[in-house]
Amino acid sequence: MKMTKKKAGLGVAVIVAVVVLWSVFKPAPAEAVEITPYGSLNYMISNNENASGVSTSKAENNGSSIGVKLSDELSEGIEGFATLEVGIDADDNGSAPFDSKLAYAGVDMGDAGILSAGRQNSVFKGAVTSHTDVFSEYGNKAAQKLFSRDSHTVVYSNTMGALTFDNQVKIDGTTGKSGVDVYETAATFDMNEDVKLGAAYSDDKVNEVKYYGAGLTVAVSEVTSIGYNHTIKDNTVTNLETSANEVAVSHTIVDTTFSVGYGKIEDGNAYSTVGAKKKVGTNLELYGAYESTDVASGLDTSGMSAGIKFKF
Repeated sequence: MKMTKKKAGLGVAVIVAVVVLWSVFKPAPAEAVEITPYGSLNYMISNNENASGVSTSKAENNGSSIGVKLSDELSEGIEGFATLEVGIDADDNGSAPFDSKLAYAGVDMGDAGILSAGRQNSVFKGAVTSHTDVFSEYGNKAAQKLFSRDSHTVVYSNTMGALTFDNQVKIDGTTGKSGVDVYETAATFDMNEDVKLGAAYSDDKVNEVKYYGAGLTVAVSEVTSIGYNHTIKDNTVTNLETSANEVAVSHTIVDTTFSVGYGKIEDGNAYSTVGAKKKVGTNLELYGAYESTDVASGLDTSGMSAGIKFKF
């Protein structure tokens, strides 16, 4: 059976987790690893138009997942950890119900920083595009970024007061080039509970494409917040530079959060989104959204969705 890149990445991450947490950081017999399971079942009904304006209704899975976090105190102030998360395709026919999402292990060295390796989230996304990521199905389509998460990555993070630095490298031998294939660096700053800033840079060394971005979230009040990001994609091969802006405003009334978003690619598509999320109890959430796409060179499209999500 042919092994896909995702499966290979998951295999590498699992091996790293086993080696780091057991062979290197093996606890004493009296000690126990802390295990925290988590996950979500997310299902929705959608009606979206394609590029020809034909709409299709569909009931489908929307990112359901299950995961486990492990941690072990190695010594005073030093902690080993691992995360394994897989996507669950609730609509799969049985041949491939799971999909690798996160699989990494590492060590928290206190003031010396945090080092982890495996399949991980992009630090560019965490610092920049996450500020406008408020919709369960739509949104963030204008943002210029390389990836949301990927395999074969190593991340080193360190915090100095309210400032956090994240450095991420991807080393993937399948590209045919030795050394670092992707390098990302990000800085986030929490001025206080009301203002959060982030800036990041991503360098795709294989394809010679660079990304720049900055993001901001401001809590206008206890129930209203505004998120914004500006991103740039610089293709050094074609000398083509593409910039985009996104903004999202959220307001909560009792247990329902209403959101409005807008994203625009320079000389490209524009996306307008409205949505709402309603909490029912502690773990259950109902959501719905509508998005209209102003296509720069083609037929404008729209879509709507409604779903239910249970988190634990």
